[in-house]
Amino acid sequence: MKATIIGLIILMALLTCPSPGPAERRSTPITLSLPDLKWALEINAPDFDVEIMKIAPKSDATYFFATNKKTGVILSAFLEKAARSGNSRACRDYYWNKVNQIPLKKEQIKMYDLGAMAVVEYNIPEYLGMKLQQKNLNAYLARDNHWVDIYLSKVGFEEGEEDLFQRILSAVKINEAYTPSAFDFFQFGNLSYFRKDYQGAVTFYQKALAMDEQQKILGRKGWIVLVDQLGISYGISGDLLKAKETFEWAIQREQEYPMFFYNLACIYAEMNNMREAIHYLRLAYRFKGNMWSGETIPDPGSDSSFKKYLNNHHFMEELQKMKQKPST
Repeated sequence: MKATIIGLIILMALLTCPSPGPAERRSTPITLSLPDLKWALEINAPDFDVEIMKIAPKSDATYFFATNKKTGVILSAFLEKAARSGNSRACRDYYWNKVNQIPLKKEQIKMYDLGAMAVVEYNIPEYLGMKLQQKNLNAYLARDNHWVDIYLSKVGFEEGEEDLFQRILSAVKINEAYTPSAFDFFQFGNLSYFRKDYQGAVTFYQKALAMDEQQKILGRKGWIVLVDQLGISYGISGDLLKAKETFEWAIQREQEYPMFFYNLACIYAEMNNMREAIHYLRLAYRFKGNMWSGETIPDPGSDSSFKKYLNNHHFMEELQKMKQKPST
């Protein structure tokens, strides 16, 4: 996985160019942690915009990808279960072996220690015949059977720009007294959700929701996804009443988001209330024009929640009307 991602980072570096004007400053460090850890990796990088931040449910890993539009520097970091026992140098040896498998010419390779970090620097002079002059730096940390890989790169790197990287490395710290944020609990919930541990997901999502009600850091879209997955987790866990209450509460806040209505229809179908299921399906189709780009209303005909009604003439007749009626 890492080798593939490293290749993608090189491609993204080609598309990342400095832009004029000041970058938007982050008020908090970029943070990575996992549910079973009592600490977090923090990088104070106020001039970087985080483009990607994800948890990989199959490998107990989390990572982010960020860019500095002003300087053209790319910053990413992985925090994951260690592949084997060993310190930061063992971590560097393991990943450097994978980097060396990528068929790219590497020059000016340097390895050294910087505090607790094991570092490797190298240049990639060209890529697919294009002059690149990409400076790359990886800094590795090992802690509690977890490894950290911090990656910095810049295309068109020039002599005298070393401080662009060193400022970031000096801003790396392990926060020993880390308190997860609403976003972290949201990510932890996603980890449980994708592992089909829905009761575990409920616990994390509840914490995320309670914190976001106070801090409002997830934004409208993040809040909608959080509440949607919380309600679904309740439903799959068998707590239909809590699922129903969650979606009814959500609709009070977002009165025209169609998936809240659709999921509430699913809950009523599971509760053997066809009349209410039809009512909320109508509302879901009525507001289907409010779906986000790339989203579509699921087909109730292939949804297990409605399987019991597929031979019901009234249900199928109403469903056909909904599909034909334009959204508002």
